Amino acid sequence: MTQPLSALGWRAYHLPGSAVALALAGGGAALPGDMTLATVSPAHVWGLEGEAVEFGYLKMFGDLKSYGVKWQTLWRARPMQLVLRSIVEEDLELRNDVPTAEPLAYFSARLLSATLLRGWRLGTTNLGLGITFAYQRMYEYSARGLWLSAGWQGEPLPWLRWSLTLNNLGLGEALYRERDPVALRAGAGVAVKTPLRGSYLSLDLWLDEQQGLVPCLAWQSSGKVVRFIAGARWRTGIPLLAAGFQLTYHRWVVSYAYGYQDRALGQPYMLSLSRRL
Repeated sequence: MTQPLSALGWRAYHLPGSAVALALAGGGAALPGDMTLATVSPAHVWGLEGEAVEFGYLKMFGDLKSYGVKWQTLWRARPMQLVLRSIVEEDLELRNDVPTAEPLAYFSARLLSATLLRGWRLGTTNLGLGITFAYQRMYEYSARGLWLSAGWQGEPLPWLRWSLTLNNLGLGEALYRERDPVALRAGAGVAVKTPLRGSYLSLDLWLDEQQGLVPCLAWQSSGKVVRFIAGARWRTGIPLLAAGFQLTYHRWVVSYAYGYQDRALGQPYMLSLSRRL
């Protein structure tokens, strides 16, 4: 029996969609955000202003790369965001059950996804909803998935914010030998403004269907030109530490983040470039 050897799979769907999301290490659902955080919690969509576009590039272990495009606009006076992603892994090996010095062949794997997010204002809170369609192909195997997500945010005090998030509610076909392709995630978060020039410190607790309880701690500074971001996540005993920065010049924003994890899969880094239209 031939076996395609790939690190992609549906777990690649959980890779961060922006440099800011990587720097926050999966947290920051309650932070005051921009267009880069809507994929963490759809509630961030309401905070979007005007039209903007963002391009992102993620490099991780081996030959795995991720390319993304975000576009935000107003439709019927309410903010909306479209997120397109392509995750590619190349030069993969096709091998037999019997060990051989050389692979039978080489191939590539690809995951494509499209997410549409919409925001509403409910009293003093923000509500965001999202729908995602994804398609993945690896060698001769393919799978599709359709998921819903929802986020709710509030700011009861000028220095306090909270959030509730539900991600990946839906159906997904198993790819090759995978089970439970995309895990359902529910999270609650709180963010507190610190005395350090308006920076925020946030704590998120995610309940993951596959990984159990995942705590995330994040911090972001404030600034019109330079902003610094850092985060930490504990997942099944494996920590992820990440940090990054944002540079703003007129309508342009450049974001960079680097993550460190104690795994043989390697360290991720991501670069994002956005511009207000």
